[in-house]
Amino acid sequence: MTDFDEHYRQVVAEAEREGPEAVAELRILEDRYRLASDLIGRRLELRMTQQQLAAASGIRQSEISRIEGANGNPTLKTIGALARALGAEVRLTSA
Repeated sequence: MTDFDEHYRQVVAEAEREGPEAVAELRILEDRYRLASDLIGRRLELRMTQQQLAAASGIRQSEISRIEGANGNPTLKTIGALARALGAEVRLTSA
């Protein structure tokens, strides 16, 4: 187990001790980081810059930067535009 895995396990345990609201907040953060990671990974796989993705998607580069930093709160419309520009699709998966 890595240091990160251990730290994350502690964060999850702390959220569970704090109750359902803390667990729900943690899940939202997990979703944001997963979206950021997937977006960055696909963009880099295609060797695109944020500026190129902005031009292809119609989404401002500053918004792409916020999303990739897990600080944005993109709408489904924004996520869809980015996915189309990256040749990807938006799918819901069960945890």
